[in-house]
Amino acid sequence: MLKQLYWTYGLVILIGMIASCRYPASDPGPIDGGNDTTVPNKPDTVIVDTIPAKNPDSSLANTARFGADKIFADINLKTSEGIFDTATDYRGKATPLKFKFVAPNNDTLQYRPFVLMVHEGAFIFGDLDNEMGMARGLAQRGYAAASINYRLGFNGASQTFACGGSSQDAVRAVYRAVQDTYAAIHYFVDRAEEFGIDTRQIMLAGSSAGAITVTALVYMNEADFEALAPGITKALGRLDPQADDSPFRVRALLTQMGYGIFRSEYINASNAMPTVFFQRIGDNVLPYYGGTFLSCPTYPGMVGAKVASDQLKKFKIPLELNFENLEGHHLSYPEEYVVGRYAGFMKRLWSQNPRQITNNGYKTVEDVRLR
Repeated sequence: MLKQLYWTYGLVILIGMIASCRYPASDPGPIDGGNDTTVPNKPDTVIVDTIPAKNPDSSLANTARFGADKIFADINLKTSEGIFDTATDYRGKATPLKFKFVAPNNDTLQYRPFVLMVHEGAFIFGDLDNEMGMARGLAQRGYAAASINYRLGFNGASQTFACGGSSQDAVRAVYRAVQDTYAAIHYFVDRAEEFGIDTRQIMLAGSSAGAITVTALVYMNEADFEALAPGITKALGRLDPQADDSPFRVRALLTQMGYGIFRSEYINASNAMPTVFFQRIGDNVLPYYGGTFLSCPTYPGMVGAKVASDQLKKFKIPLELNFENLEGHHLSYPEEYVVGRYAGFMKRLWSQNPRQITNNGYKTVEDVRLR
């Protein structure tokens, strides 16, 4: 009798264990009850999905704002500027890191989706003003946007010859840029009420070196950088010095004038991020397929928009790949066109209309609706 009782009790426990494996506790859904299109990612920071939504996806999808049309005249925008951090550059010099912020003035929407823009320049030159045209274009569509400076330069590299440094020095330049971008994100997140931004609706936009930077922020952690440049964390400090503070959510990457990630394997099923790409097939600075960082033979390997977009396709992540079958690093697309494609991409994401689109120049050659 006792033996039969033990068998019965054991069978009940086994059935309970099987049921708990088949039917795990569900995660809380988005506030508006629709499907949540956010994607978790892996860096050493607090990019979490537990932040209450100021604006549910459905409300962003159903407003006239944030799409292709300009809602606000340029005269109705407000710009502010300041310093978000001070950091030591590769020469040991304290460098103030500046920003410019732009958004509709006297806006009736308290919290706007926020686009943080990182400029080009091979990690050697460039300035935040290079991105302000696109930032203003986004603000005219109802977004809040900011462009930032980050620490430039590395040993052996110059504006006339980027390939004179060591592989480790080149990787350190990217690491510093990622650190500075994290600092900027935290600066704005900590002042979300002041700037009127939705910390769960943050997009990272990068041009050329800026595209490498925002991509590294989303897909790389300290261990990845250590594998490329041993000792980098000890030398430069944490990748995200404020990783324990200021949670935020990155919704998409918006990239143009080239793209680069050191290894395609950094993009996996658990961290793949909706992305817009703009790159020429014959890009002679950043490879469209595969090559090296800044096309310098002694620098680490790097892959471009084609390889990265193929990874996203494999994981069924929304993307838009815009390529030109031309030589050279710079693009022929007008700035206004790029901004319009960025905005249209976000509208589709919020509208639960996930697509994988490929455009050859201005012609759509592939448009796949994800299910």
